[in-house]
Amino acid sequence: MKTLCLILIFTPFFLRGQEIYYSPLTETYPNIFKSEFKWIDRRIVFESNDVTIVTETKQGKDIEVLNIQETRYIDDRLILLCQNRSKRKITIALPEENEELLYIDYYYRSPNTNEEIQIRFHVEEMQLENEESIKINIG
Repeated sequence: MKTLCLILIFTPFFLRGQEIYYSPLTETYPNIFKSEFKWIDRRIVFESNDVTIVTETKQGKDIEVLNIQETRYIDDRLILLCQNRSKRKITIALPEENEELLYIDYYYRSPNTNEEIQIRFHVEEMQLENEESIKINIG
C-alpha cells in the first residue's frame, strides 16, 4: 500500500486531478536553532494551477490560494514556486522521490525581517479526487 502511495504521490498532480492532504501538526522553523510545534488542522489541496491551504481557526476557516508560477525538480524534490493573492512569493517543497510523503514544506520571506521562514505540514492522510482517504502516516 505504501508503494502505491509513493507512485501516486510523485505522478504530477495535474495529470490526475485534485489531490488533498490532511495535516494535523505544524512545525515552524523561525531560525536554524529552534522549532515550534502546534496542533492545527489543515487541508492542503493540489490542483493543476493552484495549491489551496485551508486552516481551521477559532474564528472559522482561513483559506490561502497559491497560484503555481513554476514547477522544478531540485535534488529529486518537487518544488512549486507560487504566489499568493497579495503577490507574496511562496515555495512549496515535497520530499525526495525515494522518501514517503510525510510532510510538505512551505517557505516564505518575513515581510519585517526578510528572514526565510519554513513551515512543515506533517501529513497524516491523502485523498485523490473522488476516492476514499488513505492513511499515510501509519507506524
